[in-house]
Amino acid sequence: REQHPLLLLSASGTHEVGTIVGCLRRLQQWSLSGAIDEYRSFAAPTPRLSCEQFIETWDPDLAPPPRAHPPPWFESQHALLESD
Repeated sequence: REQHPLLLLSASGTHEVGTIVGCLRRLQQWSLSGAIDEYRSFAAPTPRLSCEQFIETWDPDLAPPPRAHPPPWFESQHALLESD
């Protein structure tokens, strides 16, 4: 369970899935430029500015993972942030 991958796909939702993944990357403490670069690489050749703006303005504090059973990657990153 700790190592299983997550597959998100959509028949025509490249930008929608890319936006969701960009927000997930922000939640994983990726830099904004890293999250946007990843979105652009998968949304090429037509990345949407509106999707990039959503990723930029999305506030990870408004959608925290469940406290009862947070994913292992979240627990370890959260512990590192608290120790700083």
